[in-house]
Amino acid sequence: MSAATPARRGVADLPLGWANDAEIKRLDASLGGASERAAALKAFNALPTEANLLFTGYVDLRSADLENSTLLAPPVVISELPASELPAGAAALISISARGVGLHLGAEARAAGLTVTPLPGNTPLAGAESDRMTALIGACWNSGTEISLPSGSITAPIIIRIESPAQGEALLARIVVKLGENVSATISEEVVGRSADSGSASGPTARALLATTSEVTLGKGAKLRLASIQELPEDVAYLPVRRHEFAANAELQIAAAQIGARLVRGRIDHQLTGNGSKVRQVEVVFAGADQLHDLTTYSLHAGEKTVGDLLAKGIFAGKARGFVKGVTTIPRSGRGTNSYLGEFGMLLSKTARSVAIPSLWIDQPDCERAAHGSSVGPIDPNQIFYLRARGLTEAEARRTIVMGYLEPVVAALPLEEEADRLREVLAAKLDAAFAAQSAAAATAA
Repeated sequence: MSAATPARRGVADLPLGWANDAEIKRLDASLGGASERAAALKAFNALPTEANLLFTGYVDLRSADLENSTLLAPPVVISELPASELPAGAAALISISARGVGLHLGAEARAAGLTVTPLPGNTPLAGAESDRMTALIGACWNSGTEISLPSGSITAPIIIRIESPAQGEALLARIVVKLGENVSATISEEVVGRSADSGSASGPTARALLATTSEVTLGKGAKLRLASIQELPEDVAYLPVRRHEFAANAELQIAAAQIGARLVRGRIDHQLTGNGSKVRQVEVVFAGADQLHDLTTYSLHAGEKTVGDLLAKGIFAGKARGFVKGVTTIPRSGRGTNSYLGEFGMLLSKTARSVAIPSLWIDQPDCERAAHGSSVGPIDPNQIFYLRARGLTEAEARRTIVMGYLEPVVAALPLEEEADRLREVLAAKLDAAFAAQSAAAATAA
């Protein structure tokens, strides 16, 4: 066995040298939350990696080589960033990295009363009692930020820039967002990293860990538009956890793109407890080479007349694998629910694999709609023939089909600038995937 080959272990195992009582004591000394951390660590050690029996066959963490990684100790105090770093047209910039949290509030953010403070150590992390990855973050988070807007609105986007650590390091960052009654805001999340910093190109394992939470609480009538583009280098394991709590008539529009990282295992929870609350979620996944993206969305329609419109589309090339799963639950209290869950995958190579598993759990017959759909397959050869008959080359036809397949999701991004940037990123990755296929075919010939 070569030195680069991961040690043999179970597909669901995630050995970590720092997930222990001693590390909890160190974190408590600087950040607080001893009892909450201890309870979360107990849950992490007791829970299975995948608790949902529908999905236990779709777990593989073996590409994460993190046992000898070091849990960082970033500064607790939030530092002031220079005004020159605030992107044009943005209301605020929040930077989260191994160097700590940096902040610059523009005039609109200051006038609206936006506050950004260190997260109190005893802030509970909902879901840590039932989900193992959430419990890991709840026990060992080493960076915490609370963003609050009690009243008013901010039209310009709040930029949250999250940077991955270097190889051999682990950053677990909690981000708590609270919007008051009838507040409206836009958040643009950039999840980035630089391979030069971690000293590697793509390889068989990920030796850097970035785990994040996005814990959003929306007050009555609050409206949040949230865009997230993840472009991590392929030496990173990325564990994003999102949880959204809705009061009555609160609305969330979320668009997320998962492009980079060697391993992604993500979870989204929508807690639609407020009557009339709404969520629209669109997600793009593009994995190539040996990437693995494992994403699950849970939606609970506990309030009356709630709306959930969830769409995920994935592209998988090379030897990439994608597990795209979802569960929509409508309990007896969810009268008048309008819900759709769609998960679709396109395979660009014979060696790529994907599964799409949308699930509905319904205990309320009085629903306006409770629907789901899924499909996984290669590019339709009839579509290629149609476009070639109109003058396109086969490469141009395939590129047009893939970009058109993704466009409905990309166009749903709340900011046009983000949509344009995502189109460029997707086009570049698609061209690279096609070039790799051509090179492999030439070598085989």
